[in-house]
Amino acid sequence: MLRTKFFAVLLILWPVFSFAQLTPLNFVYTGSGGQTDALKFTYEGGFFKKHGIDATMIYVVSGVTTAQAVTAGSAPVATTTGTDALRALAAGAPFKIIMVNIDRFQHIFVARQGINGPKDMKGKKIAVSRYGAFSDVQTRFLVRQWGMDPDKDVHILQIGNSAARAAAMASGGVDGGIVSPSFIPSAKKAGLNVIFDLSTIPGKFANQIAVADERFIREKPGTVKAVVAGFLDGIKHFRTNAEAGRAYLKKSYGISESEAESIYAETRKFIRPDPTPDLDGIQNAWDAIPELKARGAVDLSKFIEGRFVAEVLRETK
Repeated sequence: MLRTKFFAVLLILWPVFSFAQLTPLNFVYTGSGGQTDALKFTYEGGFFKKHGIDATMIYVVSGVTTAQAVTAGSAPVATTTGTDALRALAAGAPFKIIMVNIDRFQHIFVARQGINGPKDMKGKKIAVSRYGAFSDVQTRFLVRQWGMDPDKDVHILQIGNSAARAAAMASGGVDGGIVSPSFIPSAKKAGLNVIFDLSTIPGKFANQIAVADERFIREKPGTVKAVVAGFLDGIKHFRTNAEAGRAYLKKSYGISESEAESIYAETRKFIRPDPTPDLDGIQNAWDAIPELKARGAVDLSKFIEGRFVAEVLRETK
C-alpha cells in the first residue's frame, strides 16, 4: 500500500521534477524565414525542452541589434546574420560562431510593377532594413553584380525588415528590395515582380548563423551543447516531417496550403542538416564587407567554435 502511494505521489510530482531540471536560457533572434522558421519550429515543438533547455525567445529588429544583445549580456545565445556577426567580432565582440545554418544567399529581389529586370533599377529607390545590416550588404553586392555603383546609380533607403520593405514597395514608397522567400506569396499578392533570385549566385556564404557568448562557452559548455542538440533535433524533424513543417508555416503565416508548401520547399532547400561552421563561407561573408576586406589577411578561425555541432552529430549517428 505504501509503495503504491509512493508511486502515485511520484507520478503527480514528475512534471515538477522534470521542469526543475530544465535550464532557463534567453535566446535572441531576428528576421523571418529560413533559419528563423526552423528556430521557432524547434522552440514550439518542444525540442529545446527535450534537451533540458527552457528557452525564452526574444525577438529584436535586426542582426545588428542581435549582436549587440549578446555582447551586452542580454542573452548568451542568438541567431543572426553572418555579416552582422562578423562586423561585431571585428570590433571585439566576445562571442563565437557555433553554427552556420544557411551557407548560401537565399533572398529574392522584388520590385514594383513596371520594373521587370535589374537594368530597370538604375536611378531607383531600394529598401534595406538599416545601413550596414545584412540586407544592405546583400543589396550593395547585388547592385555591383548588375554592373552598377550602389552609391551612385541607385538610392538605398533604411526601411525595416522584410515585411516593412514589402509594404513600402506595395505602397510605392520605394521601387525594389530584398525580401526573404517567406514573403514571396505576400509580395506577389501585392503585385510585386520577382526580378532576381540571389540563390543563383554560386559559392558558399555564411548567411544565417548562431553565436554564443565566449564566457558562457567556457563556463557552461554542456548548456551550449544542449542548445545545439535541441536546434539540430528541431531542424531534423522540420526537414524530414514535411506535414509538420507545412502545418507550422501555414499557422505561423496565416497562409494557404499551397503557399505553405512553397515556403517549406524553399526553407528545406537552404537550412542545413549539418550546420558545421566552415572557413570558406565565413571568409566570403567577411570579404563582402568592404571595410573588413580592406584589413587584409585575418585568421577567421579564431571566431569559430565548431565542436558542439561536431559532437552532437557524432553522438546522433
